Amino acid sequence: MKRYTKPIHLPKPLAHRPADSSLALINVVFLLLLFLLVAGTLRPPLPEDFEWAQTTVDEGSGDIQRTLVLTRNGELWFEGVPLDRQGITDVLEDLGSDAGNLSIQVDKRTKMAEIAGLADFLQANSVRRLTLVTVEKEQP
Repeated sequence: MKRYTKPIHLPKPLAHRPADSSLALINVVFLLLLFLLVAGTLRPPLPEDFEWAQTTVDEGSGDIQRTLVLTRNGELWFEGVPLDRQGITDVLEDLGSDAGNLSIQVDKRTKMAEIAGLADFLQANSVRRLTLVTVEKEQP
């Protein structure tokens, strides 16, 4: 029995290249950019000259999602759009059961008469609980 042999040519292994760490950095930067874009669009914009009312006690619980914004001249905004009285009633109807507990972001320069007038109007339109959303005042 005769045997035939044939040489086997094995390819040379390629030199190992170091892992490129910039790919991970690009992924992190992309995810951060995506997060900032989404987070920036979740809250509707406030009026340009809006200044938050301040409080010294942090005991409340207010949610700024789907709230009304009361400007210093008594104008009412919802989701970045100014409202008239009819618009307010439409918003209350759209909120449905959530309208019973309503939150308002208040400008610190708003007159108390404007807030009281709005509270009376909202109470007449079946709002049971009204929360004024403020920020905590910085202590000196």
